[in-house]
Amino acid sequence: MYDIYIMRSLKLHLRVLHIAFLLIFLATHSVTAGENMRFREQTGSEVIYLQSTENSLGQQLKLSSESETGETHEVIVDAQTLESLQWAHRNAVDDTDYTARISGRTIRVTGKNQGRQVDESFQLEDADPWIQSIERSLEPFVRSSRDRMQFWTVQPGDLTLRKLQAVRRGRSTIDVDGERVDAWEVRISLPGISSMFWSATYWYRVSDGQFVRYEGVRGWPGTPRTVVELVADG
Repeated sequence: MYDIYIMRSLKLHLRVLHIAFLLIFLATHSVTAGENMRFREQTGSEVIYLQSTENSLGQQLKLSSESETGETHEVIVDAQTLESLQWAHRNAVDDTDYTARISGRTIRVTGKNQGRQVDESFQLEDADPWIQSIERSLEPFVRSSRDRMQFWTVQPGDLTLRKLQAVRRGRSTIDVDGERVDAWEVRISLPGISSMFWSATYWYRVSDGQFVRYEGVRGWPGTPRTVVELVADG
């Protein structure tokens, strides 16, 4: 899941950084070692499933996920804040195998991206956190009283550093894989006026902050909407 979740980019003009994030993440807020979660992703008539696990590493958590295509994401986060510390993305199909690590306020990415050797560093310009798994790492925000926050993320695909914002839009009961779920709706977008160019909607279960649903368009106008839903929990 992280978007292991998934990770197919969110390009400034409309490609959402969600699959990667989904592949990068999908796990619960309080999980025991090896707990599994399964998500269904549907774009038009195309359906794929994503499997994720979360394991405790003491003061850190390892979030791992793999899609049916073999693409994997592994994100290491701080166990308390859920801010990202490391992210590894592998996909043999397009010759991708790189790792991003944060030291101080600098994120360094090394390895191979789509057959090209990479060694790039990004400086975070403010105190906003690095979040590489929107699904998992927004749990503290969702369970707080805040209505909005901003964060940094590295876009899969072209490895561009982006600033995104999360805005709480309300609470409602939604359908998730045939079940009614009380959930918070959160809109993710580029900040400021750029928000008109791209946005996606995430839902998190009110009872525990668990990510349960995503809706967004990952391409140019006319591209079918993508829907991701939790189909197995625990």
